[in-house]
Amino acid sequence: MIGRKLQERFEILRAIGHGGMGTVYEARSLSGNERVAIKWMHARPFAKEDPELLRFVQEARIVGALESPHVPRLVELAQDPDVQVPYQVMELLSGEDLGALLDRVGALSPDVALRVAAQACKGLAVAHAAGVVHRDVKPQNLFLSRQDGGALVVKVLDFGVAKIRRAPAGAPKGLTAPSRSMTDSGQIVGTPLYMAPEQLEGAKHVDARSDVYSMGVTLYALLAGKPPHADAKSLLELLSRLVSGPPPSLAEVAPWVSPAIQAVVARAMSPDKELRYRDAGEMLEALLPLLPEGADLTEEMLVPVDEAAKREALAQKEQAKGAAGGGAAAEKRAPEVQRRSPGRAIAVAVLIAALIVGILALLRR
Repeated sequence: MIGRKLQERFEILRAIGHGGMGTVYEARSLSGNERVAIKWMHARPFAKEDPELLRFVQEARIVGALESPHVPRLVELAQDPDVQVPYQVMELLSGEDLGALLDRVGALSPDVALRVAAQACKGLAVAHAAGVVHRDVKPQNLFLSRQDGGALVVKVLDFGVAKIRRAPAGAPKGLTAPSRSMTDSGQIVGTPLYMAPEQLEGAKHVDARSDVYSMGVTLYALLAGKPPHADAKSLLELLSRLVSGPPPSLAEVAPWVSPAIQAVVARAMSPDKELRYRDAGEMLEALLPLLPEGADLTEEMLVPVDEAAKREALAQKEQAKGAAGGGAAAEKRAPEVQRRSPGRAIAVAVLIAALIVGILALLRR
């Protein structure tokens, strides 16, 4: 692919990313020398109703319709006439995703974590207002795009598994729900560490509040340095925890975070979606009062949380725990663990059975 000219309009320069559906390349426009990103599907014969092809085209429709500085700009959707492979031409981003940032830096200061979350919510709010549910919000799909002058802008990436619900009045043209589902009945879409509990029950239970939950988990990870349940030893253990009750609170794992921020995260991550913010716009409204200096970001801000403040908060937590006695916390959390959703418990049981059947099938080969 390197050096290839697409329809004498773009020249492929280098590969910059790989995924399950294809590869992303850096390219240059042969007319104006502009640098762009080319998202190229893996070359293979495509049936007319191929789910991957439909998702790829739908992703382009979504990104092209959402006008926000927090969503990458789509230049065009085209198809290579030589190999009949579709590709997307998008703005080229420079920077890193939040997953890489977390690996490099760990927990961020609460102010910076809130700024990142607020910008991400701005992008998701535009999607939700158009009837689009992302379904895979996580640090790896939130990109810190470097701008001229050192500013950073959070971009919401990868709408490849997004779901278009019934678009509200005034939504961008072209964003109508597909005539047939691209997700099999009962199929689970998302990343387990960040997905909402109802996503275990299938696509029909997912709406904007599922993205809010995932955004809450992402903010939790930015504040604590890792998401809840990151220590789960297996997928089965993780799924069991998801339906067993709320995760450890931020007060337990990141006591340097203020109660006001803890409350926002707790509401976003409520196991009961009726108690969450109704969409990213409402979550953004809850975040902005906690950001009196605004949500602007610069590279200089991307540093670990202050270690002295961290140690002091942890020491105070240990002192309080010793004074109160070790049994209080366990007693307080016990009722939460007992509150299970029968539907989700059944979903997890089905998943476990499917995994066992899959493993046995592999062993028989």
